[in-house]
Amino acid sequence: MYRLLSLILALGLLVSPSLQALSLNPLDWFEGAEVTNIDASDQSNEIAESLLETAKAKYAAGKLRSAKRTLKKIIKEHSAAPAAGEALTIRARIYMSKSLWIKGFDDLQKVVTKHANYEKFDRVIADQFDCATALMEGARGRILWIFPGFRQYGTSAKQFEQIVRNAPYSDYAPLALMNIALVSEQINEPEEAIDALDRLINYYPQSMLAPDAYYNLAQTYSDLVEGYEYDQGSTRRAISYYEDFLILFPSSHLTGEIEANLRNMENLLASSRLNLGDFYYYFRNNNTAALVFYNEAITIEPDSEAAAEARLRIADIESGVRPTNKASILRKLLRAE
Repeated sequence: MYRLLSLILALGLLVSPSLQALSLNPLDWFEGAEVTNIDASDQSNEIAESLLETAKAKYAAGKLRSAKRTLKKIIKEHSAAPAAGEALTIRARIYMSKSLWIKGFDDLQKVVTKHANYEKFDRVIADQFDCATALMEGARGRILWIFPGFRQYGTSAKQFEQIVRNAPYSDYAPLALMNIALVSEQINEPEEAIDALDRLINYYPQSMLAPDAYYNLAQTYSDLVEGYEYDQGSTRRAISYYEDFLILFPSSHLTGEIEANLRNMENLLASSRLNLGDFYYYFRNNNTAALVFYNEAITIEPDSEAAAEARLRIADIESGVRPTNKASILRKLLRAE
């Protein structure tokens, strides 16, 4: 035991200079040592950039399948890298080249949501617009790479709506709204068409599409009119938009057509006022109410047939003549049936 203690003491004396030099503070043990800091994100970015260059070369050479595999690796393993934005864009174009418009649009949407600072943002919106337009115009992809797909107007409308949200201040926003209106008309959704056109004229009044928007709004409301026997809310709105068009765009080549359509709507509204006047005159013995509607018919369109008939009714009322042809008037009032 004593021999072991003596040996330990001797060894301690031999290494004592080194022990004295060694600090008791563990933080000092690595003083002066070189420490290499490796930033994982920088390393990921470098790898992604390298892979992107490889994918671009394959894409340029027409090796689309191989390029897509490399792009997928970037998108999946380096999703936060700046290169991932361009990888999504290139993959979207590959999908578009194969008429896979929905997949292409979705990849481009990922660029918008995950890579908002992507330097080619305008090109992304342009490509999205191309995808939506292709679906709107009936471009068909393939099912199982063999059979033609189906037209997808509803999907294209949603895509155009997304474009408006993505880039409300771009030139594509009013174009997208106009196309929403056109698609909505195709699928018989006039209210959606009216909403899109109304936003276009209110948010983009200086757009080159504004005249077409006013025209289409008036036409859409005109198409909703069922006849003079029914509620005339749509007729009044059509008249309003036709009048706005003539005030705002007096030099338009559509002026003649608009004026003719306006007269038709005014004649229809005048006929509806005459119809109401006849109801009170012939069946309610209420000359006061009848006169109100007859005068409205004359005011709306003085040169219309309805106005001419209204003047005759007013003359009869003023001269005290009572109507004797109730049966014919009843048939007129019930004509819609």
